Amino acid sequence: MHDKIKVLYVAGWGRSGSTILTNILGQIDGFVSVGEINFMWKHGLIENRLCGCGAPFRECEHWTEALNGAFGGPGGVDPYRMVRFQEAGVRTRHVPLMLTSWGRRYLRSRLSEYLSNLERLYRAILNSSGSRVIVDSSKFPSYGYTLGMVPNVEMYVVHLVRDPRAVSYSWLKKKLQPDKEDGLGYMHRFDPVKSSLMWDAWNLFTEMLWRRSTKRYMRVRYEDFVRRPRETVERILEMVGERAPRLPFAGEREAELGISHTISGNPNRFRTGTVELRPDDEWKGRMRVRDKALVTALTLPVMLRHRYPPVLLPQRPRP
Repeated sequence: MHDKIKVLYVAGWGRSGSTILTNILGQIDGFVSVGEINFMWKHGLIENRLCGCGAPFRECEHWTEALNGAFGGPGGVDPYRMVRFQEAGVRTRHVPLMLTSWGRRYLRSRLSEYLSNLERLYRAILNSSGSRVIVDSSKFPSYGYTLGMVPNVEMYVVHLVRDPRAVSYSWLKKKLQPDKEDGLGYMHRFDPVKSSLMWDAWNLFTEMLWRRSTKRYMRVRYEDFVRRPRETVERILEMVGERAPRLPFAGEREAELGISHTISGNPNRFRTGTVELRPDDEWKGRMRVRDKALVTALTLPVMLRHRYPPVLLPQRPRP
């Protein structure tokens, strides 16, 4: 079979709103949201964390059917070997190789088995779900670009950006990690310095890797998306060449979410029902002034590029 596998890839640094965006897109007829599928091998097959439907990954009928179609079952692929491939050529440190023709040839040769398995997996997801578009929120620019090397993958990229101070504030919060079977543990936390440097790197790398793909690359600011979600989704549909008779909105800013079979990511991926979208600007009043200043200084050139004002008027904390 040589039909194209259409993938809508959401790239950008974490805590930028990719979970709610991809969950909304996954509700559209013909679209299936898979979450951060780059973590499937480790978080799904090895650690058996919860699918977005609430079932442990290896017990989820949706993923069982996809894995049966791709590999004859979960035992038909070695997840540890796939993780080693990722470490060997799909990390952020490999982006410089992806920017040169020699580096791309080298990576294709080194990752041939990995790419072949990805093609089998994504093809099986389309077939088992009966969908036309896979929405992948893995976010890593390196993984997204590697996925684009897979034969027959037709890649479209939404580059999701959020104010780096809001992102840094979110990374400082202590959040439960509910997708483990025992429900214990917390999500990773990053200090303002690491969050800022990663925000710079991932947003710059995303733009560098896809800036020439003008018809298949779109930059979306989180703040614009939550203010005008319907308009944002319509622009994305136009980019991927798809139409939807109905969008999953109950109002201007209310999305209707059903169950999603998503892998890894923010705990919000488990939310269903009517969800109100509104700007999350708690950071403006509650983030420490020195942290705001530090993040601003570390991200200023990239922040200005994305039209974020470096100086904010003081605001009172919300009750």
